[in-house]
Amino acid sequence: MFLHHTMTDSEILRTCEGCDSQHLRLVADRLRARVEDLRTIGTLAAGVIDSYDIGAIRDGLALIIEIAKGE
Repeated sequence: MFLHHTMTDSEILRTCEGCDSQHLRLVADRLRARVEDLRTIGTLAAGVIDSYDIGAIRDGLALIIEIAKGE
């Protein structure tokens, strides 16, 4: 039995490469999207962390909140 819920992100992606299972491909695709969202959040956070512009900070936080919803 394949227990993807107990595996690390990199293990899931490595295991799903070339996989014929539709479910596992879906898991891998969602994981890739989540990783990309985390990269975007990291970039946004890095961009506003040293900012003194409250507008830029609020905009950055609003984008982070929107991305974190995962919709």
